[in-house]
Amino acid sequence: MSTNKNEQPSTAKPEAKNALPQSINSEQLALIAQMFQNIPEGVFIINGQGTFEFANPMAAQLLGDNQEALIGQNILHYLHDTDRDKYMYTLLSWLDHKDSPISLGPNEVKIYRADSKTLEADLCISSLPKNIAVAENLFICVLHDLSSHKEQYNRLIKQATTDHLTGLANRLTLEESLKEHWQESVQTNQAISTILIDIDYFKLFNDRFGHVKGDKCLQKVASIIAESLPSRDCLAARYGGEEFAIILPRCQKDTAAAIAKHIQIKVNNMPFTDIGLPSDFRISVSQGIACEFNNQYRTSEALICAADTALYRAKTEGRNKISISA
Repeated sequence: MSTNKNEQPSTAKPEAKNALPQSINSEQLALIAQMFQNIPEGVFIINGQGTFEFANPMAAQLLGDNQEALIGQNILHYLHDTDRDKYMYTLLSWLDHKDSPISLGPNEVKIYRADSKTLEADLCISSLPKNIAVAENLFICVLHDLSSHKEQYNRLIKQATTDHLTGLANRLTLEESLKEHWQESVQTNQAISTILIDIDYFKLFNDRFGHVKGDKCLQKVASIIAESLPSRDCLAARYGGEEFAIILPRCQKDTAAAIAKHIQIKVNNMPFTDIGLPSDFRISVSQGIACEFNNQYRTSEALICAADTALYRAKTEGRNKISISA
């Protein structure tokens, strides 16, 4: 049963056995096959060494092999390194418990399929009654594919945390992230800055070119903002309407101002010919910056309010401006 944990399981498998396995008699095997033939879960039986004695069609499909080829192979060859070690030691420990019912799982595992693809699945192992085993312990295993669940979960998480139009974080994610970084700032006495960004005269843009092109404009500005973040710890979000927000943990005012200037230049030079507008058409943004350092603001909400006040000042001063809260 030994296997090198530093090596990925080899795709070369031993030849399948032609004879029926000796651990299960033919009548019992036929009954087992009939019971589990059409179950929409992977069901297979292994012996105490982890060798396949039986596999239903779904198990073969999930493992990327055929039923006959699986017989005689070892389940450990299909498991990821960490899972392989865990199940190897589990099977070894079970060799001394031949008369006790034993079960493990369900546990999430990563499977290396025979076709070199990977599969995330739940694996559950339980000992079979002694009247089924002829010579040794046998364990029935149920393999449940988690791929679709993971896909759906990730899709729901994305829907819940992002703005569907721009792909940036949504307002809820912004607020949660700000609170988290605020606490870090307070505990470590490091700066945290925010930038609020508003597209100038966006209502006139929509009135002149229509909401479809307005949405395209929002997406183009959002793309520039996302590309301007200095690290993955920072967050860009759609704050509402044509307004965006950036959280910059561990960034002082000067850093925030440099990022805002970069955004201003990129937006000022952003072409719109790709959405059918004149080649000389341009837009601008107004930006407000606030920075928390040395307990300047009492709460994260106060920090956002300071950035909003700075944004309002940038707009009243003529727009296409960057204003920094005192």
